[in-house]
Amino acid sequence: MKTYHSALAVAMLAATMLAPLTASAGPTLGFDPNGTGTYTTYADLWTNVTDTGLATGFIPGAIVGPGASAPYLTELRSQMVVGTMSNSNIPAIVTPAGLNSTFEISKVVRFQELVTAQTATTVNFGMPATQSAAMDVDPLRAGVQNLAIYLDNITDGSRAIPGNGANTVRCYGAGSTSSGCGAGGDGDGILILSGHLVFNEASFSASGAVGTGSFDSRFMIDYVDPNYLDVVTGSIFVDKFTGTTNVPSFFTPTMMWDGATPTTVPFLKVDSSQSFATIPEPATLALIGLGFAGLALGTRRKVQS
Repeated sequence: MKTYHSALAVAMLAATMLAPLTASAGPTLGFDPNGTGTYTTYADLWTNVTDTGLATGFIPGAIVGPGASAPYLTELRSQMVVGTMSNSNIPAIVTPAGLNSTFEISKVVRFQELVTAQTATTVNFGMPATQSAAMDVDPLRAGVQNLAIYLDNITDGSRAIPGNGANTVRCYGAGSTSSGCGAGGDGDGILILSGHLVFNEASFSASGAVGTGSFDSRFMIDYVDPNYLDVVTGSIFVDKFTGTTNVPSFFTPTMMWDGATPTTVPFLKVDSSQSFATIPEPATLALIGLGFAGLALGTRRKVQS
């Protein structure tokens, strides 16, 4: 009988940890490009147009791990344009009319990664304990915002495609604001979502001059404009992309979104997709709390006996 409470608590805790972490497998997100709050497109997956990513602070050839160098910080930047949307519940491509002809949706990401292990041909990235405020792509919101989503009217001839010439969205450095993307750009981008990094796992392998990698980053949404999106704050923005340093000859942007010529290795060609997830329901969180409380109570009684 003395072990009953402890065993029960462990069972409760195990049950809650095995339960799905989301209230639904993949929320279908409503979107209104006109900003009226009348959502005309519902999708659970966004897919990006192939574009560029940039890693800074990476040390090619370094050896990180037991008996070698300690983990070190790098920075990952990516900015891409949403090309299509799909709804797996139908299933169908549900890309809204006018996407990339009258308006664009741009995703801007900047965060620090921790090189946790590295050999001559492989590297693994994790998440540092904190993010530098210098990573902030949305400085008018609270805390470090590593992710920003912009809707940009392109009927004036400007485009948000990063690194492909003048009037591109530039959301880094001086002049960056939440109302428009930076000095030197067209300035008419509307911020419709932003958030901070809560999970990062990535790996990269090289074979000669060719390198390929996969990245899984997740951001908690801190701000959303309900006139454009029906997602709620506290939800999770899931960003998964693949990249290669083997940039084809036809893929030759002359400058990145910050106006600088790319000289840092690795300079990545990237493809990505985004989805959304909800945080655990209050009832699930409460059950997890009861499990921990019961475990603590059972352990205390065992000690007293």
